[in-house]
Amino acid sequence: MSIPYQKNSSVPHIANLLTSILIHYPEIATINLDPKDRVIKFSFYLKNITLELGEIEKYMQQALQAYYYLEDITSELNAFTFEQLDHFTIMEFQRDINSLSQKEISLVIALLKEQFGASLISDEDEDLNVDNQTLHEELISYMLENAKMSRANIELIALRDEGKVVVYNK
Repeated sequence: MSIPYQKNSSVPHIANLLTSILIHYPEIATINLDPKDRVIKFSFYLKNITLELGEIEKYMQQALQAYYYLEDITSELNAFTFEQLDHFTIMEFQRDINSLSQKEISLVIALLKEQFGASLISDEDEDLNVDNQTLHEELISYMLENAKMSRANIELIALRDEGKVVVYNK
């Protein structure tokens, strides 16, 4: 049963979660949350890629499988896709929301920075200064746990637009 936006109090909380993730992680270009399939998709933009993407994907999967083993996580979905365009590549990381954590998002970002360095396009904002990084990460963790319990059936997309974060109802 689809719940209309007006009667669903979790939609603003989920929009706040997506906004907070984009603010905290300037490397993420877009986030697409599909509550029906319980899947979240993170898109990253890469420029001037000369590396073998298959090898990068294999390395990322191995690192995440080690993380899942150490943290005793069972993942239903964990996939990387690459779309090469003329001047840049879009990398998408798809993950089931049920077992996703803020720590895993941080790990994926760290692995991408390690693998792609300056090729990973980041929307750093010098004016944005989060005073307490740990507090912000805890807030994201809290909102992510709330989103896992949400029964919202509205697909949201968050993206960057001229230095702002915009959240759309798909």
